[in-house]
Amino acid sequence: MTLTAKLSASSMQEITQPIDFPKPHYTWPYVDKELENNIIHQLHTSLSIRDNSGIIGEFENKFANFIGAKHAVTFSSGTSAIHAMCIAAGLQPGDEILCPVYTFFATITPFVYEGITPIFCDSDPYTGNISIKDMESKISHKTKAVIVAHMWGIPCDISSIKKLCEKHSLYLFEDCAHAHFAKWEGKSVGTFGDMGAFSLNQKAITSGEGGILITDNDAMKEKALLFGHYNFRCQREIDPQKPYYKYALTGMGLKHRAHPLAMALGVNQLNAVKDIESRRRRNLITLTKGIKKDSALQPILIDPIKGEHGLYVLGLRFDSDKSAYSREEVLSLFHQAGAYEIDVPGSTSVLHKEPLFNHEGFLKFDSEYKDVPIWKDTTFPGAEIFDKSIIKCPLWGYPGDEDIVDAYAHCIAEVSSNV
Repeated sequence: MTLTAKLSASSMQEITQPIDFPKPHYTWPYVDKELENNIIHQLHTSLSIRDNSGIIGEFENKFANFIGAKHAVTFSSGTSAIHAMCIAAGLQPGDEILCPVYTFFATITPFVYEGITPIFCDSDPYTGNISIKDMESKISHKTKAVIVAHMWGIPCDISSIKKLCEKHSLYLFEDCAHAHFAKWEGKSVGTFGDMGAFSLNQKAITSGEGGILITDNDAMKEKALLFGHYNFRCQREIDPQKPYYKYALTGMGLKHRAHPLAMALGVNQLNAVKDIESRRRRNLITLTKGIKKDSALQPILIDPIKGEHGLYVLGLRFDSDKSAYSREEVLSLFHQAGAYEIDVPGSTSVLHKEPLFNHEGFLKFDSEYKDVPIWKDTTFPGAEIFDKSIIKCPLWGYPGDEDIVDAYAHCIAEVSSNV
């Protein structure tokens, strides 16, 4: 059986091996008997842990060792971990933070919530990562911090960004939601800045829902605890001599603790972390090896001399200037061939026109609300190019994934030849 994909521009060659696996083609995490037993064991052990004992402490210690950080603090989401970075650094309303205009919005929204002004910076059109040149041009006397996101698993040139932050005495935060396995110059991303935040929501290392903050700074770790882990944990882990210890009972008034069942899933993942990484790295090679170098569809990869891929997804960059087809037509071909998991990002985008980033002061819904066109007429050409070119494919990483990976690899190779 063959499938002929007829597109609006013209007709491409036949896809000789359409994918006919039952849906869904990609599931994560891998649920085996060991994971089920771990969850059941935690279910009968504790469903509420108010400090870093038990499964909470086990996950934090394992994650800190995995990344190479002194401290790791769990949160209910990656967003709340980023929010904790803002609070721990003591940023104040009116302060400015340099941030990528192309990212998932939660890289930035916690700062906006606290009245911090986001200063959007353009992206590298080939990787989607923040442009260092544009970032440097936008530093002002109000700039207090920088946050970067290692998009789609490709690490930023974080050592150069760190030097820039040191030169101007700026905090450096890393959003590592896409980059659990990413390294730059032999060192895990997240460890270059003052603090790093990882999402655990269906990422390469997952707990279903959750997030984690890492830092080597004792005071920032303690202030992050005050943001989301009041009472028992703060009283036990914060130095009583610190001036902020008086807030140990109440914290900042909020609770952002991770759920023990989620952490049981996370510990299962970290126990298998070497196998997960080796499988995903193998599959990254398999999915890209058939792509022709002159194709308009190219994998977004990292120079192995500089760093290592974060293994969240495989990013594919489609250059419509080199093809008779549009990105939508190429997606149609993939889907007609049964490669349903290949798509374009649904929520990661160029953010400057979003209403949340075009108002002054704190957003309130109980009074008249008016947009202020702060960014609406500003252009970010690098980010726009990348946003219109990105196509993504999952990276599988569980036992028995070979057949589905081979099928997708064959499909990607054929499409890259056709376009």
